Amino acid sequence: MYWIIVFFGFLGLLAASYGTLYLLKKRGIIINRWIWAIASFAVVIVPNLIFQPINQIVSYILYAFCGLFALNFMIEQHDRFVKRNS
Repeated sequence: MYWIIVFFGFLGLLAASYGTLYLLKKRGIIINRWIWAIASFAVVIVPNLIFQPINQIVSYILYAFCGLFALNFMIEQHDRFVKRNS
């Protein structure tokens, strides 16, 4: 049961990632892929350094943002690779 929840959670995160990139590009906002990469780790590390005891729910939300930003980085990297090799 745990792995089914993880699988559907990942699919939701992937859909959210494509959705955010679509909405940003539709509005003309282009964020460098390396900003996504740095933000994926900074969103977890910085709050842990500033606020030592973090609530478990807040921690899960930060991990979700970390996954979202990391997926955005990978999608942008893949798009760049496809455009370069086509």
